[in-house]
Amino acid sequence: MRLQFLRCREAWLTGLLEDLDQRNPYEYLKGMINCHRMHLFDVVNQYRAIFADDTSGSEENYDGGLIFSWAMHQITSHLKTLKVMLPKITEGGSLSNILDQCMYCAMGLGWVGLDFRGLLPSLFEEAVLNLFSKNMSTAVENFQVVLDSHRWVPLPAVGFSANSVGDDSQEDVTPPSYLMEHPPLAVFINGVSAAMNELRPCAPISLKHLLAQELIKGLRTVSDSLLRYNTTRMLRESESGLFLALCRAFIEVAYPHCATCFGRCYPGGAALIMDAKNLYDGIGRLLTVSPSRDLIKPANTAEAKSISENGDLPVVENGLMPGVEQTEGTDADEKEKNPTLQTDERHSDV
Repeated sequence: MRLQFLRCREAWLTGLLEDLDQRNPYEYLKGMINCHRMHLFDVVNQYRAIFADDTSGSEENYDGGLIFSWAMHQITSHLKTLKVMLPKITEGGSLSNILDQCMYCAMGLGWVGLDFRGLLPSLFEEAVLNLFSKNMSTAVENFQVVLDSHRWVPLPAVGFSANSVGDDSQEDVTPPSYLMEHPPLAVFINGVSAAMNELRPCAPISLKHLLAQELIKGLRTVSDSLLRYNTTRMLRESESGLFLALCRAFIEVAYPHCATCFGRCYPGGAALIMDAKNLYDGIGRLLTVSPSRDLIKPANTAEAKSISENGDLPVVENGLMPGVEQTEGTDADEKEKNPTLQTDERHSDV
């Protein structure tokens, strides 16, 4: 009788779960959690109420932990479904919401001895780690695609110098506008920002060091890509100057910005990232051995263009200053007038 009761209740619960739409993992998990929260509690209470008067003491009527075994089977099935469906959720806010609902469900079932909150952290930690790793991989892949197809031409100056932007970014997590001058880095920083935005709503403290290693791994991949690009591509002098400016922006702007963003997710997280700054030593050596004129050439070109447009200094054309041309023109006019004056003098003498 007891077993038949539990079998019927399990078939009924299975039917409720099959009616849920599994094409949307988030909505399916919400429905499953609500179903178990309400109905598992009711089934256990109904079972105890129905069979509470059976005190014959015979082995046939003795419970023998039947309700406990059945309830544990349901909880195990619940956890297995979470393990399968959580990796399919692609938003950190959705993961956080599912975690809250699971904790509420487990707390409610705790009134009938089915509190499973201690079994949830490992499942959600794995989901968060997978989501962050996937987002970082996407950021690195997009960076590589843009770098391979990038045309090294000067872009309009945006923002401020690398040093000033790096200082401001310590208090402001807005991506530095200076990076818009370097599209590959801008794409990478956008990807890192997206990964951090998905991490912030559900950032387990136990994953602090693991997630820091994932971010460092992505930064190291970008650094290696830049070094490989430098050795496999033949760039003209002007293109080389722009490439070295991008490398400098990676060290002075992009890297500190990534550390600052991670520090907003975890206290002390920025220090973990900055302690691994030796990963860009190769780029630092590249900038050291490169001629300094290559690094400042794009900036000087932009500055000269700005000065020319604003009219602060005279524009040099054909190697001559406008003032010089005017002086030469005046001398020529005087020479043309001199013969006339000499002719007039001769007529006067005659």
